[in-house]
Amino acid sequence: MALSNSGLDAAAVAAALSGKKRLWFIGIGGVHMASLARLARARGFAVAGSDRVGGARVEGLRREGITVFVGHDAAHMVDFDAVIYTLALSPDNPEYCAARNLGLPAISRADFLGYLMEGAPRRIGVAGSHGKSTVTAMLGAIFTAAGRDPTVVCGAEMDADGSALLLGNGPDFIFEACEYKDSFLSFTPTLALVLNVQHDHADYFPTPQSLYRSFAAFAALPGAGGTVLYNADDPVACEIAAKSPATAVSFGIERGDCHAAELCLSGGFAQFIPVYHGIRGSAITLRIPGRHNVANALAAYAAARLSGVDAVSASSALSGFSGAARRMEYRGLLHGARVFDDYAHHPTEIAAALTTAREMLGNGGRLFAVFQSHTYTRTAHFWNEICAALRLADRVLITNIYAAREAPIEGVTAAALAADVGAQASYVGGLSAIADTLTHELAAGDLLLVMGAGDIDLLFREFSGKHFTIE
Repeated sequence: MALSNSGLDAAAVAAALSGKKRLWFIGIGGVHMASLARLARARGFAVAGSDRVGGARVEGLRREGITVFVGHDAAHMVDFDAVIYTLALSPDNPEYCAARNLGLPAISRADFLGYLMEGAPRRIGVAGSHGKSTVTAMLGAIFTAAGRDPTVVCGAEMDADGSALLLGNGPDFIFEACEYKDSFLSFTPTLALVLNVQHDHADYFPTPQSLYRSFAAFAALPGAGGTVLYNADDPVACEIAAKSPATAVSFGIERGDCHAAELCLSGGFAQFIPVYHGIRGSAITLRIPGRHNVANALAAYAAARLSGVDAVSASSALSGFSGAARRMEYRGLLHGARVFDDYAHHPTEIAAALTTAREMLGNGGRLFAVFQSHTYTRTAHFWNEICAALRLADRVLITNIYAAREAPIEGVTAAALAADVGAQASYVGGLSAIADTLTHELAAGDLLLVMGAGDIDLLFREFSGKHFTIE
């Protein structure tokens, strides 16, 4: 079982850290945790930490002068005043247990982020079942281009500098707001953005209604003096926004206070004119594919306009935006087939990614998918929906389920999933075996989409020497 949030608001975190300067981050190699470590150091804290494994992010922290140990050891706690932890930890983690035994404050990632954002005059929280990282990165690009010098904490590495963090000195604090275990209720947005609301995280939200209640609480956080920006094309988001005390503003592809006019999709890529409260802006030509990214761009455009960014800067930045890491990211050619990497793990995301890939493929080629399901509970809960989504591909290779924080569930296996997808699917357990299979099957004109929220991106290491090129 994973840990829960520490349940501390910003004032309580400030009190817990009063007079304390040495922070230890358990799980510092995670995307969010690495960003928080960097942000904490910029705020004057001495920072170090540990992670279960090494990797590029750990090496990047070390190059910046942050001490990182691979492996967890209770002895690390002796020289530190407080611990920041990720919810992915087991409650018996030796460093977490040592911190508690020593009486050190133990603060969850979300509660610490809520504390760090508290002084910013404008706080934009991006929530939703899908698209959070993309929209957060879009907003970072817009506000940077507009000269606003924002601070941005994203759940994916952003194109600008290969980091999930932008450190700014302006009044805007833009952050991805994750719903898991109600983490987004630790934050204090002045503008709460609700992209969409769809059941997920069945291990914590047993029913759709339990998830909806949490999103309603998030939408109410800005209060009467703030704003909730919601998706007019999402019925649940509409219902939630109507109950919020905040001023409600909507976006949507075809309707809403901000919507698209003259939308044209060609080869998966969109061009449109944003219309904000009846005012037509400059045309936006997206460099990232998919109809769902039209909605994401409109959400970012509306949030920027609500925050005082001019229409020209917003459109120009969105037209230049080239995406966040592992969000339909182009990785190169393998035997002449184009290869893309995507974080899709919920059936709605899988279907959207494969539909977009099909539009990009054109005529003649085949659509290949490599898929790693994320957590046993999600796989079990959305079994039929995942199978239906994967059938959109011509050929599917399925590898072992990424357990993350969970223990296996009897009968919930990658092999059984592949069998239920159908004849076009195969279970291939190891990444090296998947790479070999692709080497023999892919041909020029095909398109390969690698999908999953676990460690499936390690597959790209296996392509070395197999005619994989990056253009």
